[in-house]
Amino acid sequence: MFNRSIVLNFVLSICAVAGNAVAEVIVPTEEQTVLLRGSTEDRHRIRTVAGSVDATGHGPITYYTVPFQRGTFSLSWKSSNEDRVAFVFDGKANGKATHVLKVYINGSPSTKKLERDTLTLVTYDGSSKETKKATVKKFVHHASGNQWHQLMVTFDGSEATVVVDKKSFVVASKRFRESIEKCGVTHFSGVLETRDVQVRKFNENEEDQSDLFSFN
Repeated sequence: MFNRSIVLNFVLSICAVAGNAVAEVIVPTEEQTVLLRGSTEDRHRIRTVAGSVDATGHGPITYYTVPFQRGTFSLSWKSSNEDRVAFVFDGKANGKATHVLKVYINGSPSTKKLERDTLTLVTYDGSSKETKKATVKKFVHHASGNQWHQLMVTFDGSEATVVVDKKSFVVASKRFRESIEKCGVTHFSGVLETRDVQVRKFNENEEDQSDLFSFN
């Protein structure tokens, strides 16, 4: 298996030598990382979060506060079971934190039935606390438990490209033109492990080159 950081540095070096503008790659610091609910342990660059759904219907969630306008959030994750895992991307419309995109793997927002062969993308055009409008798109996809998986979500203009284990899903929303204020990782039962969390900010004139970073 390739050492991800070595390969990443090699790719960035090639871009620099070629005279290309290199995007800023950020690994969230401890100060930029916040856990809501549950418990966590960090060992050998792997973050382990345990916990379950509380009375509000929410499970443990880790938020990474690294704002960006155009760019990519990426990480690897492993769940102890095949329950839903969700990735949450929040903006800040009119000064208030609001959801921009949610990515559910092995499920959807609904808790009424198991959908472990489903990947769900939820967008929030026209959504507010008073009117909780959302658009839900479902795709066939399954992520096995107790195995490492990779996720990349790229925001560029009004489109978001979600890549899960090298399979791509695309969704559009005018809300994607807002700044992404924070990215969240949440699960609803068992234990969730994550590693290699990064935010890659595009330069102003840079085209999307996220395929350069889709290796293991």
